[in-house]
Amino acid sequence: MVEQLEPPPPAKPPATAESADVSAEIAGLVEREPFDRVTCRRIHGSYYRCNWWAPASPNGYDNPAMGGLTVTTHRVRKSAFVRATRGKTGLTIRVV
Repeated sequence: MVEQLEPPPPAKPPATAESADVSAEIAGLVEREPFDRVTCRRIHGSYYRCNWWAPASPNGYDNPAMGGLTVTTHRVRKSAFVRATRGKTGLTIRVV
C-alpha cells in the first residue's frame, strides 16, 4: 500500500504595505462634518468601506431632551467604498 502525502500549505507572505490594514488611518484622514464619527472596515486587499455617522435630529423623539444610546441616535449620513494605497507621498485614498 502506498501512502499519499499532501504537500504542506504555502507559507503566508510577510505583511507588506499593500497588505497592511490601514482602516484606522483612513478613518482619521477622510473629510468629515462637525459631530461626524467615521468608521472604516477592510473589505479585501486595499479596498475599504467607510461610513460617516452623524447624530440624528431629536425633533421626532417623544422626549427630545432624552439623550439615549449612541447607536439609536446616530445614522449613517454617507457611505463609500474606497481604495487606499501607500506611495512615496503617503497614503492615497480614492473613492471607487
